[in-house]
This record gives sequence, C-alpha cells and structure tokens, in this order.
Amino acid sequence: MRTKKWTALLLGVILALAVLTGCSGDAAGGPGDTTGGSDDAAGVSGDAAGSSDDAAGISFSSFTADTLDGETFTQDDIKDKDITIVNFWGMFCNPCRAEMPDLAAYAKALPDNVQLITICIDALDDLEGTKEFLASSGYEGVTLLDGDESFEAILYSQMLFPTTVFVNSEGEIVGEKIEGRRPDLAEVYTAAVNKVLKEAGKAEISVEV
Repeated sequence: MRTKKWTALLLGVILALAVLTGCSGDAAGGPGDTTGGSDDAAGVSGDAAGSSDDAAGISFSSFTADTLDGETFTQDDIKDKDITIVNFWGMFCNPCRAEMPDLAAYAKALPDNVQLITICIDALDDLEGTKEFLASSGYEGVTLLDGDESFEAILYSQMLFPTTVFVNSEGEIVGEKIEGRRPDLAEVYTAAVNKVLKEAGKAEISVEV
C-alpha cells in the first residue's frame, strides 16, 4: 500500500518536471493545445489528445483499490460497463480542481453502460479536504486513492494532470487519452467515448449536460 512518504516523493518528481518543462498549473489559463503541449495542465507536457504511450503495458484487468469512501473497487466494477472513463487528478493541480464541477455534471449525465471514476494522486495527504472539495464540486462518483501493486502501477503511469483515459470492459486502455483541462469537456469526452464504442461495434451514446 502507498504511504504519504511515497506520495510526497512522487509529487516532488512531478512538480520538478513541471518546472523543467515550463508547464503551467494555472487554472485560469486557456484550454490545452490539441496540436502540442497543454498550457492548462500540471506535469510533463504532451499531446492534448494523443496515444497513451506513458500507459503502455498498463491495464485495469486485475487490481484492487481503496476508494475515498472506504470501499473497495476492482476490475469487477469495470466489467459491467462498456466504457469506464478514468480521470487522473490531484488536489495540488489547479486545472484539475477547476474542471471538477464539469466532470461531476458529466458523470451524472452518462447512460448506464458508461461510468466515470477518478484517481486522486494526493488524496492520502488530506482525506477530509479532498472529500470536502469533491462535495463542493458536486462530484458523487467513485474516487480511488490507494491499492495493490497493480493499482500502484496504474497510479504511477501518469505524469501529467489532469489526464483522462478510456477503459473497456476487459480492463484495456483504449482510444486516445485527453490531457489538460477542456472547457468543452462534455463534447470532447462524448466524442472520444463514441469513437471507442463504434470501433467495438457498440451503439454510440448521447449525453446532455
């Protein structure tokens, strides 16, 4: 299981890389550049809608994680859905915090075959503060914070926040990841989900936020 010490170490690495690459964590900035580095994300710069190269070999097919509510979440909670949208974020990250109300509204509007969950990289540093922030943002879904070695591999696969990936019922990361805060979140996420569903021969969804 992860500890606060490891969390602090990981955050130190992320923030150091952010300084070296000149990336901004300013939530007041513009949307991520879809052709280059994202100015509205904290961490290492990358394509705003590129392939999940940093998650190569990472899978949600076998893992056990603890949730912010004290429950357990595993691959079995993914198998029941055609697509699980996974948002990696941190309390330290201004763009992540700024987009949370939009994520919350989008999660509530999804049909039964698609779910949205989040993974908070630094929730262990302030559990109550994280709970209060999510409640104030209107987010009522699942947030993962710690788990077994398989989950830790998933957790440490991302070095830019916020980052969102799409996972099929087999636990495989599919489609294109989305990096950085997007003001057109509902439109962008729905397009990404429908692309994956279409490629899998499944019906597309319509989401009204």
